[in-house]
Amino acid sequence: MNPLNRLKIAIARTRLTSNKLEPGTEHPLESWILTKVAKEASKSPDLRSVIGRPTPAQVDRTMLRHYQLHKVRKMIEYTGENSYFYKARWKEFGIKPSDIRTYDDLCKIPITEPKELADAPLEFMCVSQTKVMRAFTTSGTSGTRKRLFYTQNDVLNIVDSIAVALRNAGMSENDTLQIMFPSVTAWDPGLMLEGACKVAGLKAVKASTTDIEEQLNIMLANRTSMMIGLTSFIYRITVLAREKADLRGFGMKAIILSSEPLPEAMRREIEDAWGCKALSQYGMTEMGLATTIECGVHDGMHVNMADFLPEVIDPDTGKHCADREEGELIWTSLSFEGSPLVRYRSNDISATIDPPCGCGFKAVGKIAKIRGRRDMQTKIGFGEKVYPLLFDEAILGVKGSLGYQLTIDRPAYKDRLVFKVEFAGEPFQGKEALLKAISGLDEIRSGIENDLLEPPEVEILLPDQKGWVPKTRAIIDNRKQYD
Repeated sequence: MNPLNRLKIAIARTRLTSNKLEPGTEHPLESWILTKVAKEASKSPDLRSVIGRPTPAQVDRTMLRHYQLHKVRKMIEYTGENSYFYKARWKEFGIKPSDIRTYDDLCKIPITEPKELADAPLEFMCVSQTKVMRAFTTSGTSGTRKRLFYTQNDVLNIVDSIAVALRNAGMSENDTLQIMFPSVTAWDPGLMLEGACKVAGLKAVKASTTDIEEQLNIMLANRTSMMIGLTSFIYRITVLAREKADLRGFGMKAIILSSEPLPEAMRREIEDAWGCKALSQYGMTEMGLATTIECGVHDGMHVNMADFLPEVIDPDTGKHCADREEGELIWTSLSFEGSPLVRYRSNDISATIDPPCGCGFKAVGKIAKIRGRRDMQTKIGFGEKVYPLLFDEAILGVKGSLGYQLTIDRPAYKDRLVFKVEFAGEPFQGKEALLKAISGLDEIRSGIENDLLEPPEVEILLPDQKGWVPKTRAIIDNRKQYD
């Protein structure tokens, strides 16, 4: 690394709040969030008039909520002055910062749709192009790619949040993080993670190869002690490598599964094979990736509430759901300068979980594990709603299952479900076990009993690591007309 780059990293490192936490801080993520709340109160008369001048240790759940509403008001003001889209939106709906005083007042703000961002990304920009440090394009999970613009402050904030999340998962300066995202998306999240670790003074090695032997050799050569990567990719490596190597012998401290939901069947397989905790991480490119991370309690994911405000609403009524009541996640970015989003529709199905948490967090809340996406929901048989996660738990619970794709059609009046399952093991026994697991689902039994669903079919595919494509759509619905 040349001297100029070293100097830039050294300067950036001084701006990271995560590096200023006391060594041995018990809950780094919550301490970091509460420190940011206290700092905001010290410089904002508006917020200080409500919560005073608390120390980080004094910030409670109520103060944190006041902080978030204060940041929403500031964001409405900021976007109204700098974003062509939001300036027109606030004028159209008569939205003023002073309108937002309570959590329920958020429902007065119209939802920002992903299509609106995809159609006109430049209309969301709040800075000139000269101030844009990075431009990211989403991978288009929903079929529509969106473009976001981040300033230097935005990128540093993302780096800071990544670093503190890794520390919360147990990472220290003595650990090496192996970053395992196959390079197939519109932009590689591994690059951001690697850069974040470098700036934060943490050791990391980027390993995007899909070759399993090479991944294991990189672990040995770098003494990898933690992993983060695409959920399905790390799961594949686990299933295919555990018969060839003693995975527990690598001495992993924790494995962070990202970019896809983590079914409990996958978690059990990964934790059993590696002998460490498997933690789920959720984020969106639109919100800068580093949004939430799970703790060892495995009861939801802690949210970076200093920079984001999540809501869960009933998509039919638009009203807030109660604690642990399932609905759709809506996100507001509280700190971004480049392309901030206010009440942005995620299409993800989850729930909010109020603190405290069994891990020790007292003020910072969580969201429940993502159950699926509204735009990936379909119905079978007697109108039963199904998501990929439903079949994930059944299929991946059969030892040897690597992944699947479900095709739904309707040759006559009954729905037909054909599962193509990549399977490492004896094909006949695997097929029998898979049919039993799938047929045991209530949604399948109901359809068959009401004579609206044919018995499910299973086709076994041999493992194909070279031909494997990450993030393949799990359910393909070929029916032309269905409710």
